[in-house]
Amino acid sequence: MPKIKKTFDVFLSYSHDLMSQNKVIAKKFADNGLIVFDSSEIEPGQNLTAETWKALAESWAMVALIKPGIMPSSVSVEIGAATAWHKPIYIITVGKDKHQLPHYFSNYKIFKISEIEEIIKLILRSLKPLNNDERNALIEAYQQLGLPTDQLLRHPPSIDRLYQILLNKLDIKLSNERIMQELLRLRKGGKLPRVGRKS
Repeated sequence: MPKIKKTFDVFLSYSHDLMSQNKVIAKKFADNGLIVFDSSEIEPGQNLTAETWKALAESWAMVALIKPGIMPSSVSVEIGAATAWHKPIYIITVGKDKHQLPHYFSNYKIFKISEIEEIIKLILRSLKPLNNDERNALIEAYQQLGLPTDQLLRHPPSIDRLYQILLNKLDIKLSNERIMQELLRLRKGGKLPRVGRKS
């Protein structure tokens, strides 16, 4: 099997004891046309860590399965990385016992496993490209701000400024995550102009 090179719509993060639930969820996503990364599908001999981080970096959204009790460090790290990369994060709680979720989970959308269809709808909606006017307004706002995407990723307040510029230009209301995803999509397609830090 060749190394993973495709871009994924959904990155699944879970502990190994949730493998069976993960398989059900992965199939639901795939049945709706979403390309899913599941680390269990990495072949022996491949670099698990490298392939996992590459898939997370290139994925559109992250879905994490959480059970009651202590969250595995690998899941915590992956959630932290997805947050730093401004990806939409959806938390699915598994099991009937009460979940003691970390306080920072209030920043994420949390669902029960029975609500998977709602997550699919949200992800499919977010994958819908901007129209030409919206895309052009985003490019103009990006040029006006004058900070390259790499700097924006490291400085969230600048994304807030970009949001305000975009709102004033065309009354477009996009989440910070969506703004960064659209900019990265434009950059990947070679449609994002080069900008430098303003003096």
